[in-house]
Amino acid sequence: MLVGANGTRFTAEEDAEDFGRLVRETRAMQDVSAAELAHRCGVRTEDVLAFEDGRVVPARAPFSAYMQALGFSAV
Repeated sequence: MLVGANGTRFTAEEDAEDFGRLVRETRAMQDVSAAELAHRCGVRTEDVLAFEDGRVVPARAPFSAYMQALGFSAV
């Protein structure tokens, strides 16, 4: 569960949706296909798409791996 600056609490499901949206948008900005991201991370394309749809809970570990594969530092 994340806690916002104003004390708002977010559920694991909300985290998964937000993390998925961020990966999908970052991937699109870099013109990287879901298949390419999956290849970089050693997972199936379906795994990336499920994550982006918010169907992977908890989402922190895959989020970090996907963002690193897109060129960002560990989060």
